[in-house]
Amino acid sequence: MFKSNNFTLLYIESDVEVREKNSHFIRDNGLKVLETDNSIKACELFRTQKVDMILIDLQLSNENGLDFVRCLRHKDVLTPVIITTNYTNEEILFDAINLNTTRYLQKPLKKNDLLNALHLGVKKILNCRSSAYTVLEKGFSYDPINKTITNYVGASVQLSKKEYLLLELLLNKQRLIVPYNVIESMVWQDTLMSMDALRTLVRGIRKKTYPDIISNVNGIGYKIDL
Repeated sequence: MFKSNNFTLLYIESDVEVREKNSHFIRDNGLKVLETDNSIKACELFRTQKVDMILIDLQLSNENGLDFVRCLRHKDVLTPVIITTNYTNEEILFDAINLNTTRYLQKPLKKNDLLNALHLGVKKILNCRSSAYTVLEKGFSYDPINKTITNYVGASVQLSKKEYLLLELLLNKQRLIVPYNVIESMVWQDTLMSMDALRTLVRGIRKKTYPDIISNVNGIGYKIDL
């Protein structure tokens, strides 16, 4: 059982009975679960929600689950992906390996196999993201695992997905100006970004931290200097 429910799994499975059964098991073991039965909704959830790991069936209704994984890997190469299937197919297995999937599970899922795959996924998350807080200024810090800001009195506030994507982008490019088009590509991803929306997002981060955390370079982009 996982020690906390700070990790969220996106579960994509078109069989309602199977999905509900496995989701219940996963929640009982300490993970949050977002459920859907199709890749379109999955893309929307991944874009708008905090998703740490994905569990997806390859035989979705009228869809191939690997197509979703291929699309995901164009934007995200690190999120652990566990795939499930009713069939054993070497060609599919090789495709899955090439897409850097974490586990390939045969259905019906055995509880121990699923739990072991989830533990491996969490281990990969922890290896990819430093558990140490990023120290900001004025007594604030950023927790990249839980996507929270902690202030000088120890109170924490959750960042939205776009907020932490922008903050992490700027922190990874400290003292460098990140152009508007790069922000649009990395934070808005497949949707269009307006300057008003970007300014609103920056204001939200400043409100949860401090006013001068992010600097605007007029007509070019934004940056963070720590």
